[in-house]
Amino acid sequence: MRQNWIVSLIAIWMIIACNGNVAKIDGKEVENAVLTANDLSKDYSFESMLDSVIEDVNCAVFPIVNKKIVFQDKYASMDTSQILVIPFSPNGKNFKSSAYSNIKSRYILINPGYIKEFAMKNTLNDATSVKPLLELMILHEIGHFILQRTGAFDAINDGDSTQLGEQQSNLEPEFITSEKKVELEADSLAIVMVRKQKVNKYDCLNVEFNIELLVPAMQFQMSGKRMIDNFGASDIGFLHDPNSSHPNMELRITFMNYFLYPTATLKGLIDDYIYNRTVRPVHNQLLDPRIYQGLEKHLPDDSI
Repeated sequence: MRQNWIVSLIAIWMIIACNGNVAKIDGKEVENAVLTANDLSKDYSFESMLDSVIEDVNCAVFPIVNKKIVFQDKYASMDTSQILVIPFSPNGKNFKSSAYSNIKSRYILINPGYIKEFAMKNTLNDATSVKPLLELMILHEIGHFILQRTGAFDAINDGDSTQLGEQQSNLEPEFITSEKKVELEADSLAIVMVRKQKVNKYDCLNVEFNIELLVPAMQFQMSGKRMIDNFGASDIGFLHDPNSSHPNMELRITFMNYFLYPTATLKGLIDDYIYNRTVRPVHNQLLDPRIYQGLEKHLPDDSI
């Protein structure tokens, strides 16, 4: 309902602009409307870093998709080549994503504070990983614009559940649904935009260099942490997804690493991972004594 209200408000502003009553829509008004509708506050604490992030991403994105990311001080809703970026911090727990793209209203919401926290836990614990991770997330959201599918980089859960996924029963298969495939497609488009820098020589080497270092390091960190946390366990290869809309982050990062460096080793790792998620749990059911196997049972002294 709130998203529909924002779209209607922006549409009204655009009609007024077309009639010549105002020159252009003020980006600050659009930003305030989005923040108010989602019960968010603007985050001013990463302005310098975000300026550099936007510059790098625009260099990589604009020649490919003819879209430019801008902050509210340069945003005009009449310019359909612009996408408004709004850094925010949540006022509560209602907004469940670290980054979100709204295609119709042409804006991207991004939570730098949460992304920094995520980077410190899931990269090599180096603050220099925050900027590359911000670039990766914004590129993912641009992927949603290319797909013309509104979406979020992740879906933050309350409680102890994480975006990495949870190790649960090895009897329950986990499938990549059509909804989850949209997120994987947006991930792949983010990497395609990075790889095109090298092929087409757009001179946007900052974002290429940053992502090429970030993604392999994240995969190493995530898979290594899982193995250490489950040292001695007989089965550490299976992770459930954190929710119905997004694959777990370890699987996504492994796919992105493969898109960057399509080696046979990474392909085999993904194949094993998918097997452990889908086929192996079904096989495990055939051997688990807690599951009825269809055999007729008799009491020890039953002579019938």
